[in-house]
Amino acid sequence: MFQISDIILGALSKSPANGYQIRRRINSDFAHFQSVSTGSLYPALSKLKARGAIAETGAGNGSLDSRTFAITDLGRTILRQVVQEAGADERLRSDFLAAIYFSESAGPEETARLIEERAGALNQEIRALLALPLRSMTNTERFTVRYALAVRRAGLEFLRHEGRAIATAIDIESRNNR
Repeated sequence: MFQISDIILGALSKSPANGYQIRRRINSDFAHFQSVSTGSLYPALSKLKARGAIAETGAGNGSLDSRTFAITDLGRTILRQVVQEAGADERLRSDFLAAIYFSESAGPEETARLIEERAGALNQEIRALLALPLRSMTNTERFTVRYALAVRRAGLEFLRHEGRAIATAIDIESRNNR
C-alpha cells in the first residue's frame, strides 16, 4: 500500500522540487488518486531525508520552501519496490456513501441533496481531469487519468439513474409511513 512518503518519492522522481512544488504536484497532477496537506508533507520529507531516500539542497536554515529536495538512488529503489509490491486493491473511503447509507433517517430531501451534491462534485472532478496536460504525460500517467475519468463518469451516470430512483423510493416510503 502506498504511503504519503511513497507518493512524495514518485513526485520527486519527475524532477527535484521544493516543498510547495511537491505539494502542488501531488494535489494537482495526482489529485485523482492522492492529496497531501502541509502538516503531513514536511514530517514525511524529514523522514525520507533521514532514511537517505531524498537529498536536500538550498538554505539549510531557510524556509522549507527555499529548500529543494531530490530523490536519491536509494529513494528510486524504495519507489520501485513499493510499485512491485503493490497489489490491485483499491480502498474506497467515502463520506458520501456513508451519508447515503444512513440518509433514510434524515428523509428524502436529504438523500436528494446528497445525490445532487455528489453529482456536482463528480462534474468538477471530471472537468479538472480533462484540464490536465495529457499530451505531456507518460503512457502510465495518461492511463491513471483515463481510469479516474472512467470511474467518475460511471459514478455520475449511476447517480443520474439510480440516484433519482432511490430518492423517489424513499419519498414514497416516507409518505406511506405517515
